[in-house]
Amino acid sequence: MREVATMEPVIEPGTTPGQRIKLYRKRAGITQEVAAQLKGCTVSAWRKWESGERSVNSIGDWIDIARILKVRDLYRLTGLPVGQLPDEPGEHESVAPIRAALLAYAPSLDGAEPDLGALSRSIAWGWDTWYGSGERYTRTGPLLAELIHTTRATLATVDGEHRRDALRLAAEVYLLVRAYGKRLGAFDISILGADRALAAAHDADDPLYRASAAWHMANVLSATGHTEESAALCRDAIADLKDVPGVAEAGRHALLGALHLMLAVQDARLRRDGAAADSLDVAERTAGVTGETTTHHLFFGPTNVGVHRSAVALEVSRATEALRIAERVDIEQTPSLERRHTHFLHLARAYAIRREDLAAGHMLLRADQEIPEESRLNVMMRAVLRELLVRETPTTRPVVRPLAERLGIG
Repeated sequence: MREVATMEPVIEPGTTPGQRIKLYRKRAGITQEVAAQLKGCTVSAWRKWESGERSVNSIGDWIDIARILKVRDLYRLTGLPVGQLPDEPGEHESVAPIRAALLAYAPSLDGAEPDLGALSRSIAWGWDTWYGSGERYTRTGPLLAELIHTTRATLATVDGEHRRDALRLAAEVYLLVRAYGKRLGAFDISILGADRALAAAHDADDPLYRASAAWHMANVLSATGHTEESAALCRDAIADLKDVPGVAEAGRHALLGALHLMLAVQDARLRRDGAAADSLDVAERTAGVTGETTTHHLFFGPTNVGVHRSAVALEVSRATEALRIAERVDIEQTPSLERRHTHFLHLARAYAIRREDLAAGHMLLRADQEIPEESRLNVMMRAVLRELLVRETPTTRPVVRPLAERLGIG
């Protein structure tokens, strides 16, 4: 058996965190594929850590990497003082009540009659504030626990002809839980919400709700590193939606387009460049039919196709191409503040990769203008900002430093 060298690698001044990961991985005598498997992430993600295209986003990840590479001194591995390591914000105050509502044993309406109309209006308000409010965590979060309680209690009461409508409403509530939990990094409630939404959609025997729930489940699988499973779910949902007769064609087209966009990102992460390009082309042709549309709380159209083309280029390490595509996207065409925030973050990430730090800083400011609440919580925002702080110059300081101070990043 080959003996693994244990000598400490020589770390030259200016060695980046990514280069340090690579040096210590080689010292450990393991491949990127093995390291990624031990970490529970994709090989693509590990490669991007080593190349510097993506920052390690949390101290928990750094600790995992140090354990895998058998590095005892975190400073030697990161090259960063403790104060500059990425922080892991504590759990958002709204998460615990949501989790409690999801896991409560037997919610009841306390003698009240179920009111599907009132429940539907409350759910619609929750989605409207989630996508359209700059204070969505402040406004949507406190509502969710009550919505979950009422929805579960209603499902336990309603039967007969109204049962299917109640199941559709349940799917909508759980999809909102999925979206909310994912953005806060509360993946336990996010994946539970996605799973319950899928179950409700299947029980309702509604193909469009089923497809929407599949997209949401694929989204949270993607966010937690289960790329292959996410891609497989997208393919299954696409096949299912194609084969089901009697559904509204506008909704079918929009959901098929959204699923193809999700699939394109997963294939790019799996280095299936041809498959990713094919899915993007299908989505683009579909968007030519649908135009800008919203179906089952999913936004689809030419704008979203452009955003995803840029994101896919970034996934396969073509930052220049990602910028070229993204700069032509008229992001104001989408009503989703979340989509705009993410778009500007992707631009910031691409500029940072190219070491165009002033442009990256301005894109972070643009993102922050869309949803200031999101900036305080978003892992990518904080990671890019920390990277810019490490390389801070007199030119970038007036842009980067005030935002960092407002977000509590030293």
